[in-house]
Amino acid sequence: MPIGDALIVVCFVGVLAFLAWEVWGATRVPVEFAGVTAGDHLSLEAAEGLRVEIVIDRTDSVSGADFTVNGAVPEDDTLDRTDSGFVWSPAPLEEGNYELGLTAPRPVLSDATFSWDFVVDGTPPPIDVPVPAAVGICDRTTVEGTSEADVVLTANGEPVAVDGDGRFELSFDQPPATPVQLVATDAAGNRSGHDLVVPTTYSASQGVHVTAAAWGHDDLRNGILDLVDRGLVSTVELDLKDEGGIVGYDTEVALAHTIGAVQNLYDLDEAIKTLKDRNVRVVGRIVAFRDAPLADWAWSHERQDMVAQTAEGEKLGTYGGFTNFANPDVQQYNLDIALEGVDAGIDDILWDYVRRPEGALSGMVFPGMGGSVTTEVADFLAFTGSALRERCAYQGASVFGIAADRPDAVGQDVGLIAQRVDYIAPMLYPSHWVRGEYGVADPNRQPYDIVKATLADFQAKTEGTGVALVPWIQDFSLGHPYGPDEVRAQIDAARDLGVDDWLLWNASVVYTDQALDPGLIASVG
Repeated sequence: MPIGDALIVVCFVGVLAFLAWEVWGATRVPVEFAGVTAGDHLSLEAAEGLRVEIVIDRTDSVSGADFTVNGAVPEDDTLDRTDSGFVWSPAPLEEGNYELGLTAPRPVLSDATFSWDFVVDGTPPPIDVPVPAAVGICDRTTVEGTSEADVVLTANGEPVAVDGDGRFELSFDQPPATPVQLVATDAAGNRSGHDLVVPTTYSASQGVHVTAAAWGHDDLRNGILDLVDRGLVSTVELDLKDEGGIVGYDTEVALAHTIGAVQNLYDLDEAIKTLKDRNVRVVGRIVAFRDAPLADWAWSHERQDMVAQTAEGEKLGTYGGFTNFANPDVQQYNLDIALEGVDAGIDDILWDYVRRPEGALSGMVFPGMGGSVTTEVADFLAFTGSALRERCAYQGASVFGIAADRPDAVGQDVGLIAQRVDYIAPMLYPSHWVRGEYGVADPNRQPYDIVKATLADFQAKTEGTGVALVPWIQDFSLGHPYGPDEVRAQIDAARDLGVDDWLLWNASVVYTDQALDPGLIASVG
């Protein structure tokens, strides 16, 4: 093509481009939109103060413009027409999808149209995790659940991947000892939480309580071994630290020696070997906070923070001294004894007096307590449970019978405790109930009825946690003579509820063998 012709073509194209630009500029309707962004997800709270402003930067288009919400013109009291456009200030919006529309006239061409979509969402996202099946205490486990596809999900603060169908998966090297806190946050900022508890399988346990002094006594120890050898019990619960604060063996925990709490009543290693040789489950009982030796020592050594106090700041005299469950040093002292027992071969740690003293809470002070008594007790069990779980040792808690119905009585919330232990040992002794409790006219003379009624309440209060129940059975007389029939009635009441585990209590460590038979052990493995 000759150069002249080419120049003509270029000039012609340039003129056309110029004319197109001018036409586009003459017909364009610039719009500024503020208050919500297309695609936004707003919570109900965010939508409550919504103010949408539309500025049409073309004077000749403003007067004929129309604004709609979901295809309809808003009520007059929510929409203001301004010199430059519209301001929409709706009443609190309900949940749903919203489409904002704008039409604005322009020269030559048809009206310009604009739309913006947003969502108002006030519903927290679901977190659905079926109660996991119980697993071995040291087994790797995987838990599956569902939420919404677009949530941000965390487990104890760590991100969790969620697929396009809202499914997620959590894997653990061993079941976590404390609840895993799941938090889901949707695009609108709505949050929901779920405490994931992975229950452990707890082997059948039918046993007797043995004090340190009793194990060191030949006749009493042989009486216990006779029950074992005859197949009448499968578990021996042995005191490591008792209600007198006495550590009954030669512990290596230095503080126990410092406070004068050690009495060398038996050899721990020898006791464990004797029982393990008979394939017996060995449970170490530790009385946690009823501890006069530690309370006396702490009070006299400027460590009043370790001691439960009166409202006037004096040492609380209950049981000769009650330690402060909220104090880290008190907690560590108890854990040190527990870990020593586990390292020696103890299978379980069963905490007792893991509570506050009886009486009016208003008359008690626990220095450093950050929450309620029930949460502090639960936090202690979370602290100890994590350390015990690392060693694949089970953790149990003995709780008052009234705790299922009255958790604040001594600070034992059964639901919270159930999420932090492998089993609960409710003390359902018939002699400890008042007449009419749970609809039982005379509990001490109706051992079957009161144990069945109270244990059923514990089952209801722990439903969904997977925690095992190992009730304490009364094998002593208090207010009414107890023999084989009364002891067996309690065991039968538990079995009729599907609870085959139990522990017999007698402070004298002499048990009613006529109430037992090998079938109670063989029936559960």
